[in-house]
Amino acid sequence: MAWYTALTYAAAITCCFLLCKGEKEVPPNIVMIVADDMGWDDVSFHGSDQIMTPNIDLLAYSGIALGRYYSHCVCTPSRAALLTGKYGYKTGMQGYPLTNSEDRGLPVSEKLLPEYLKELGYATHLVGKWHLGQARSKYLPTVRGFDSHFGHRCGYVDYYEYSYQERWITGSVSGICLFRNLSVAWDAEGYLTDLYTNEAKSVIKQHDETTPLFLMVAHNAPHSAHEGALLQAPPEDIRAMRHVELPERRIYAAMMKKLDDSVGDIVEALLQKGILEKTIIVFISDNGGMTSGKFLNYASNWPLRGLKMSPYEGGVRVAGLIWNSGYWGANHLWNGYMHVVDWLPTLLRAAGSESPLNIDGLDLWDSIHFNRNSPREEIFEIDDYDGFASYTSGDFKLIISNNTITYSDHQGDNLRGIIGNKQSYENAIKLSKIYTILNEIHRPFQTNDTNLRDRIKIKCSNRDKRKDEICHPEEGKVCLFNIKNDPCEIEDLTKTYPEVVDRMWNRLREEITKKISRVVPLFRDPRSEPKLFNYTWNVWADNI
Repeated sequence: MAWYTALTYAAAITCCFLLCKGEKEVPPNIVMIVADDMGWDDVSFHGSDQIMTPNIDLLAYSGIALGRYYSHCVCTPSRAALLTGKYGYKTGMQGYPLTNSEDRGLPVSEKLLPEYLKELGYATHLVGKWHLGQARSKYLPTVRGFDSHFGHRCGYVDYYEYSYQERWITGSVSGICLFRNLSVAWDAEGYLTDLYTNEAKSVIKQHDETTPLFLMVAHNAPHSAHEGALLQAPPEDIRAMRHVELPERRIYAAMMKKLDDSVGDIVEALLQKGILEKTIIVFISDNGGMTSGKFLNYASNWPLRGLKMSPYEGGVRVAGLIWNSGYWGANHLWNGYMHVVDWLPTLLRAAGSESPLNIDGLDLWDSIHFNRNSPREEIFEIDDYDGFASYTSGDFKLIISNNTITYSDHQGDNLRGIIGNKQSYENAIKLSKIYTILNEIHRPFQTNDTNLRDRIKIKCSNRDKRKDEICHPEEGKVCLFNIKNDPCEIEDLTKTYPEVVDRMWNRLREEITKKISRVVPLFRDPRSEPKLFNYTWNVWADNI
């Protein structure tokens, strides 16, 4: 289907986004939904026949799917980059994710996206994960631009008990990490994904329509929970996944189903409020999935190489889409480069504001919406804590320094088994909430119009290359890949293009000089121990 014309889009966007009250124009509402540790192969619009995500898929089909959307490979730096418009290493937030026992947080000198939006008159709400500092009151989200916060301040929690556990030298410590604004959410009860969905629906229902809304829903799902019960989902949803071969993957699939249901419920709440057609919706993952190793959740980045906590495509190339009712037609795929740092200037542009100075993010609003080439030509991943870095320039990607080998290979193919016949994708689409919603807003979706799955699906060559022949950047060695022709990073091109290696090495060295070092080594301060605060992970360093 041909791309819509600029004239059609301009007219639609004006009608849908601007509420005329005299001469006053109200900017669009913005709802951003963030998945945690979700793999590339864990959404069905990427081609998966095992895990059905019809609500997420329909947002992609009726909006714009981002075929080359990148993030940082770890949650804390990716969230810092999202809210500041700066690479994580520019704020010292790179490397191993922030722990609750560290007296550290996103520097308060940084201005965050909700603060910019509040200046434009937005009501700003965070539901779900924060993970950018909680040792001191000054780091908390309600001090950093959010009017309200209901969620976990730490990296992840148990889906039913809302506890977070750290392994110290003296043994494991655990405490509740779920808060409503400044208070521990002792009264919360139920499956966490449902709690966050209901809170998001409540925020939407109570919103004053005379002001624009910014709602960020940062799900715990499908991140693993504590070591004693890594994967958690309601039993009835697990039973519904009996077509999934491996039992661990079956629970993960149920966690993904609850996430997809949440997306449908949130969009339905926007429709019932009467503001869906005045809302921009973004859905992204914070980084790649963790198929094995620490924080294991049985996600799959297949066929991409690498996991979370690696600079390979499986760690940093993730699902992303943007939707609004101004898109007429379907199956829009934008394959320009976009990085998580670009959301801040892009969304500010949508809200009618200029991009801030001295950030790394680029305003991609027009590039995405009018199917133009992306002005982003390079992407960096610099981790001085774990000791690796990568630089993407055009079609080429250079990777230097050591990375954990077990996080750097191709994993996930063994998780894709299906028992019996695969589920009907058409039925999943027709039974989804967003299928019904699109009909209600006169945007009916034809179930045979899903060829986006084929266009976005990644196909890899050179599969016959042995594991020991695949390049790993160790002992001073670097690896060069053409990620356009070889998205699975199999064929090393350092000997073929030595001049490209030299050019990219020099540029990467230049960028590395701009980093703010992460605090090392990681120090787990005993003064943060939850038993000192009624077994909660509360603010503990204000008076230190």
